[in-house]
Amino acid sequence: MDAPNSTPDQEKEGEQQPSELPILCEKDNSQEACGHVPPSLSPSQQEAETRHTFATEPFQPILKVLADLERDDPKFAFPAARLVGLYRRLWESCVSKHIDGQKLEQSNQILKEAGTHLLKERDGLQLRHDKQLSRLRFFEQALESSRGPLIRVLDDWNHPSRLNLAGLPDMAREE
Repeated sequence: MDAPNSTPDQEKEGEQQPSELPILCEKDNSQEACGHVPPSLSPSQQEAETRHTFATEPFQPILKVLADLERDDPKFAFPAARLVGLYRRLWESCVSKHIDGQKLEQSNQILKEAGTHLLKERDGLQLRHDKQLSRLRFFEQALESSRGPLIRVLDDWNHPSRLNLAGLPDMAREE
């Protein structure tokens, strides 16, 4: 396909012999015998191992056939291995894009959940703000309703000559 645009070095990279491709263990073997990945791997190492597993697993039967073909007819095995290598690289890129898409979906889901949480928090804060405004208006109305009588009391206190405590005019006092 892309042979005219590739260099001889690039062609050699695509030409993987069947013996170069790893063969995964059979499903009936135990995981310990397969070299099971220990759980102490970092997330990036686990992701790389997952990508590798998804990319190589579908090719296991073909690799076994290619290994048999290499023993029986090495001349025919080389082009077949090259073709399988090209399909495998294509498959690896698809697997990689699929895994990246899944990671994006997970990230989007996390962001949606965070957005929902922030919306709920905002609504709660808005409700609290509205309650505080309501209380402030209530106190403002209460202060306004008590302002008139309070001003009269303070005026009477500042100007005792108008009325005495008994409510009699100060003229009686002057006598």
